[in-house]
Amino acid sequence: ACERETMADSEEEENTLTMTLNNEDHTLGAVIVDVLNKSPSVLFAGYTIPHPSERQVKLCVQTDGKITPKQALVKASEQLSNMCSSTDKLFRSKVEEFENKIQGRG
Repeated sequence: ACERETMADSEEEENTLTMTLNNEDHTLGAVIVDVLNKSPSVLFAGYTIPHPSERQVKLCVQTDGKITPKQALVKASEQLSNMCSSTDKLFRSKVEEFENKIQGRG
């Protein structure tokens, strides 16, 4: 996995967190907001791309106070990581299954 520093700045007030993620785009913005919005403690999650030529995501998370926005973001990130791992395992098993079928025929 590629590790990189993406968070540029953040601002947190009570149950709302606004942050800027550098070197990111709709790929991460859309999926993390989708996972966040599935949490019952998240009242609002959304993102904007300030300018299409800049790789920057402005993310906003608001919670009901049962958990902090940072906790919600960490939980959503962990869930997303698990989904990616599951997808990777399934993909690799299907590739292996396909390769075994091909070898069995030849």
